[in-house]
Amino acid sequence: PAGICASLPAKASPFSHGSLLPHAPPPHPLRCPEVGPSFYLPAPTPPTGLVSPWCCVQDPSILTQPWYADPCDRQTAESVLLLQKDGAFIVRPSSNPGGSQPFTLAVLLHNRVYNVPIRRLDGGRHYALGREGKIREELFSSVAAIVKHYSRKPLPLVDRHTGARQFTCLLFPTKP
Repeated sequence: PAGICASLPAKASPFSHGSLLPHAPPPHPLRCPEVGPSFYLPAPTPPTGLVSPWCCVQDPSILTQPWYADPCDRQTAESVLLLQKDGAFIVRPSSNPGGSQPFTLAVLLHNRVYNVPIRRLDGGRHYALGREGKIREELFSSVAAIVKHYSRKPLPLVDRHTGARQFTCLLFPTKP
């Protein structure tokens, strides 16, 4: 799997990595009532009245990333990705954004879309990929850090029915 990402240039990644101080509010902040005064919600709130998972993200710059799609449901993400090349991906709000899984990473490989949960841990200080209960897991400081890491290193994709593992890098950010 090490050679999978060899097509990427050795220089800077095409993915930006936003950075805000954890306690510095963005312009015109509103408090996110779910997690307290350290987290902020950019105004205005979504018109649907639904609480989007970004209200609980320490780094609201995710909204401007070329790979983040909101609103975007599972069916939309899969139909868009199936028209792309292997390594195409979207980060979208989870179908059930409450709780510890606010986002899903959808990745195309061999004409199949894998939907990988992105879990929020430690009150939002860390993120991890996949379902809970793994013995070993890699922790990341942000969703952007996950994307940056797996744009350079192969991401293991596991078929939950057969257990078969395949690898790809996050190569082509996609939006609906």
